[in-house]
Amino acid sequence: MRERLIRRIETGGSMPFDVYMEMCLYDAEDGFFAAGPVRSGKKGDFVTSPEITWAFGYCVGEWVDDNLPSAHAALIEIGPGSGTLLREIIAPWTDAGDPVYAVERSAASRAFHEQRFPTATVVAAIDDIPRGIDAVIVANEVLDNMPAALACRIEAGWVEIAVGVEGDELVLVEIPARPGVIEWCDNVFGEVPSGTTVSAQLAVSGWIRRVFDHFGTVAMCLIDYGGTSEELIERHASSIVRTYRRHQDGLDWLQHPGDTDITVDVNVTGVLKLIARAGRNARLLSQHDFLLEYGLVELIADTTHQEQHSASTGAIMAQLEHRSERLDLEALIDPAGLGAFQVILVE
Repeated sequence: MRERLIRRIETGGSMPFDVYMEMCLYDAEDGFFAAGPVRSGKKGDFVTSPEITWAFGYCVGEWVDDNLPSAHAALIEIGPGSGTLLREIIAPWTDAGDPVYAVERSAASRAFHEQRFPTATVVAAIDDIPRGIDAVIVANEVLDNMPAALACRIEAGWVEIAVGVEGDELVLVEIPARPGVIEWCDNVFGEVPSGTTVSAQLAVSGWIRRVFDHFGTVAMCLIDYGGTSEELIERHASSIVRTYRRHQDGLDWLQHPGDTDITVDVNVTGVLKLIARAGRNARLLSQHDFLLEYGLVELIADTTHQEQHSASTGAIMAQLEHRSERLDLEALIDPAGLGAFQVILVE
């Protein structure tokens, strides 16, 4: 991958960061997601909320049941990863014979899900789903992996941070900002101090526009880490791009392209503006508040009761099992961790 990137940059000039991110993650030969196995899960590179406990899928399923746009709306999960979330919410569609779609860019992951979910249709993009159908769409930790440009505000306006070549090394360079990047930054961030570095999430914007253009009536549950424009500009530039591999901060994404996950915090201000532009309303909650609203309160109370009952009867192993389950439930709503994730609901 590294040698291919260097050749491409030497031939075509410095590469905008979103193009670099796209190639590192999704290149058919060497991309992190496209070329490797399913990446999420305890045996993978990172664990997401559905893999911590089944209760996450239960709560998302409760929201789905409350927000069906029509009686036979399709269920669509974007980027199902290990399939743990889809496993928890698919049953009503399987029983009713209504359509289920799993959208997965990676060919290896599509093959995995075709075997795991024989009643679902596994596709590479939403364009492969029939136009005009009503749908309820779930996307957990997907938007952060959609390629984003990097831009820096200077006195004269915006410049882009791109990837260039110096000798035989990949390095960061400044290039003139593309018009789309300038428009996105001005619209979503407005006036910011000189020296501020941000991500311009053009792919997220394009994806949301395609969703509203492609489908009939849509309900959406988008869950990810991120913040508002005001929150994001306060974060240090070094934290804008993050990597993960084997459950730890990943490798240097410039030195090891294709070998590590690359993510950016989702700008919820930009997402909410796009949804409003499409004429829809959206709610913004923390994952903490979302899960408590859709059933986690009762699940924690029930598990705590079982833990206390086991302790009172001297059933030590059962007590430990219930305690472990309770701790997993509480991890989903930890304000310093997963509970701080952002949930955008189009209902």
